[in-house]
Amino acid sequence: MRHDRPSSPALVGFVLGLLATSTAAAEVRSVSLVLESADVAEAGLTSTVLDPHLTFSAIGSHWRDVPGARLELSVSADGIRWGRWIAVPPDGEVEPTREDGEPNPFGGETLGALVFVDPASRYLRGRLLRPAGAPGTDEPPRISLHVIDPGSADSRSAARGATLPRRAAAPPPEIPDAVPGAARPRIFGRAEWGARPPRTAYTTTLAGHVGIHHTATVEDFAANAWEECAARVRAIQTYHIDTQGWNDIGYAYVVCRHGDVFQAREDDDDSTDVQGAHDGFNRGSTGISAFGYFHPPVNHQPSQAQLAALVHLTSWIASRRGIDPLGKSLYAAFGAPVDNVYGHRDVGATACPGDGLYALMEAIRNAVGDQVLRQLY
Repeated sequence: MRHDRPSSPALVGFVLGLLATSTAAAEVRSVSLVLESADVAEAGLTSTVLDPHLTFSAIGSHWRDVPGARLELSVSADGIRWGRWIAVPPDGEVEPTREDGEPNPFGGETLGALVFVDPASRYLRGRLLRPAGAPGTDEPPRISLHVIDPGSADSRSAARGATLPRRAAAPPPEIPDAVPGAARPRIFGRAEWGARPPRTAYTTTLAGHVGIHHTATVEDFAANAWEECAARVRAIQTYHIDTQGWNDIGYAYVVCRHGDVFQAREDDDDSTDVQGAHDGFNRGSTGISAFGYFHPPVNHQPSQAQLAALVHLTSWIASRRGIDPLGKSLYAAFGAPVDNVYGHRDVGATACPGDGLYALMEAIRNAVGDQVLRQLY
């Protein structure tokens, strides 16, 4: 363990990129750190102390090493006193292409879940733990860390008049008959929580299905205030855009533990839906993500306020789109029938939305059905 405070690191293969994005009321800053084998000590594969030259509260990551290698992170406010090592659960692989179709130079690497840390964090370290008896590899190990400061301003008071993201031109869709149902819930708009604009114009779809997700974010699930939840949504958006190479945050809506609903990859035109990047198929579906990691090893549990908001939001969407929340139909992009309100794992090899939330899917569908059908009789 290194105890001296680092000054400016001089590391072989160290890449530093500062991305500062002004929003209506918050400045999101992020730094990318790429550590090649020369930076990663062979004994334990532990990095040197890294100084991204900003305080941060979230870390995205991906890594390349032998199969089964695990990443752990540790942070410090002063470079002297260090927190415990935080295990980063794998969250799939980095996609071979970005959402715009360009090749991703990190495609195929193990993608780590987004980790939230103390906002006073200033320095960090990473280490790769290899399975016992793991064979060698021809490629040198590599750790890529994306350090995020989502800003701290309360955007609700300063976001008036901000413009919404653009849409790509699309032919008028065939709109299904809406049914009476739940009223529109209170949704905090993109300008209110300080969203970055998407990289390119949105494309549209028409949702016949609703996909339920968890954000799979590690540490600090219990955000104590709206402002903290908004900062976490900004961090997730930055992680999706800058770490995963997406056009914008992947979900249409995010629901925090207090029941607040955040407009994510959506706008205010309810005649169609914005096509997201939430399940790998996306067209013909809209994605809602509950803030938390409802699966081992973290095992958060959704709050009652969160579940109630999830049901209300899904009921409103189902009513607008004429979706039978208790039915099953062809999800054309997926190529097979699925529940109209489905969990992410129903259409992909993923644990999402986690065992804790997936076990409640039938109850969620029934509750949505009650809210939608109650208005018909």
